[in-house]
Amino acid sequence: MGSYLDIERLASLVRKKRGSRGLRETSAEIGNVSPSTLSRVESGKMPDMETFVALCNWLEVPPAELFRTSEEDQLDTPEAIAIQLRADKNLDPAIANALASLVKAAYRDLSQNDGELKQDP
Repeated sequence: MGSYLDIERLASLVRKKRGSRGLRETSAEIGNVSPSTLSRVESGKMPDMETFVALCNWLEVPPAELFRTSEEDQLDTPEAIAIQLRADKNLDPAIANALASLVKAAYRDLSQNDGELKQDP
């Protein structure tokens, strides 16, 4: 049984708690985490252990809650695509988040239309 850090959940929790506050303000509040590191974590990059523990303390989340096992439900396709987009260092984080939202919306639309019969033109 393998375990892995649910980096997307960590990124989501960090983005949610930071809200509209700036990276510098938030990194100063957390302590020992630079604004650039915080940005990378929010984009889905894996933090080092010291940063991970600091973030867990700031989030008030036990580190164990962010680990998953390979036996648990695997990511669905839209979530896996979203993680890849957010992890792409060539994409601006805002663009990556927008693309991820579009992909998820498209898959939601597909799943809602699954019950409908498709008609040929």
